[in-house]
Amino acid sequence: MSLRLLSRVLHSSLRSLTVPCALALLWLLGACTTYEPKPLDLELTRQQWLDRSASDDSVRSFAERLAVLEPERGAFDPSDGLTLAEAEAVGVVFNRELRVMRRASSVARATAENAGIWEDPVLGVELERIVQDVPNPWIVGATVGITIPISGRLEAERARADRALEAELETIAAHEWQLRMSVRSAWVEWSSQRLRAELLEQLVAEVESVAALAARLEEAGVLARVDARLFSVELASGRAERVMVAARTRELELELLDLLGLAPSAPVQFVPQVTLPPSPLLATSNDEVRRAFESRSLELAAARRQYEVAEAALALEVRRQYPDLTIGPGYKSEDAQSRVLLGLSLPMPIWNRNQQGVAESMAQREEARESFDALYEHLVSRLEVASVRARAASEVRLQLERDLLPIVDRQNEEVRRSAELGRVDPLLLLETLRSRYDARLRTIDARAAESTAIAHIDELVGPPTDVSVKDAAP
Repeated sequence: MSLRLLSRVLHSSLRSLTVPCALALLWLLGACTTYEPKPLDLELTRQQWLDRSASDDSVRSFAERLAVLEPERGAFDPSDGLTLAEAEAVGVVFNRELRVMRRASSVARATAENAGIWEDPVLGVELERIVQDVPNPWIVGATVGITIPISGRLEAERARADRALEAELETIAAHEWQLRMSVRSAWVEWSSQRLRAELLEQLVAEVESVAALAARLEEAGVLARVDARLFSVELASGRAERVMVAARTRELELELLDLLGLAPSAPVQFVPQVTLPPSPLLATSNDEVRRAFESRSLELAAARRQYEVAEAALALEVRRQYPDLTIGPGYKSEDAQSRVLLGLSLPMPIWNRNQQGVAESMAQREEARESFDALYEHLVSRLEVASVRARAASEVRLQLERDLLPIVDRQNEEVRRSAELGRVDPLLLLETLRSRYDARLRTIDARAAESTAIAHIDELVGPPTDVSVKDAAP
């Protein structure tokens, strides 16, 4: 048969379907999402990074919402220097790992918003030709297959997608809280290094004064040259240490900026803070600490959500064992006579029954349970260690402040009083200056160790029960 003849036959047989099919096709094409390229722009990326500021509206808005949950934070005003509490808000908004996680959560959100949608209908067209010589040799039929989800699979799909989104948001909340505690630890480390630099600057200035005195005594023949040389050695050592401490302070400052998601050139001034408020949990028993952890830990809550996802996935696979009904209404033209068709199909769960999917989901649920149990054991063990470390650091700090600092301060005062009376012992004065510097430095380190331990406990236990970082997330 020629192509022209076939075309005439098809046109004659399908003319009643042409217009509806064409309109349907145009409507479907218009409803489809179109692709639009969005190439990367490195210059734009760099400029957005440089333009970030601690005073951005996004940071201010988040800080205000967080202040409602934590009134002790006070008003947000970074214009007079960025405090630790204000830096936490900046980090939660701009930290790059959190920004990536929040952007990735849009995938789970898109899945949840589009889960459980009916399958698209299937359009089928059949053409038959009778080989005998008959007036109407062509038989034309068209059906539309529609799947009716009687198995409950779509509801299970929506439930699993909702659990997955909740787990994603809970994980983000846990990482936001961990970021805040990381900022506290990094802030304490930078602050202690900053105070160390100030102490060292004071020490170098005092040693310079004593070294000048030792030089005069050497010229007068009162002090031996070998003893006077000790002051020069101490002064050179102090100046070299001052350079290293200044470099380390700047390095920690840059690491803080990176943790907060700000550029190294960001015009921000940090306000030092070594001491964190004491954790009330340290005054309670280990059992009370454990119970607070079990009710407040965001990391544990995220793991619990992951187990719920595994439960919902198993429920979905179980639902997939049951068949869905497919109906196929249609139209058929035979011997110039129009007919209405209705086809029904229902798979029979005899051999497959989604056994593989069910078995895998059962195994994955048990894996999620084991992961939750292992995480609980690990976190409780870490909490015990952190509690011991915090109590020990607190005791060391108290002993230094109560016993050592008063002694060195009294020694320094007596040596200076002797110098004012003319009884100068430069070596004793040098040793006194070094002892006072070491004592103050040890006290700063002890305060930093205590604060870091407190931040670690807070990180493991989680925020108070009336604070939800997730609900206040930007």
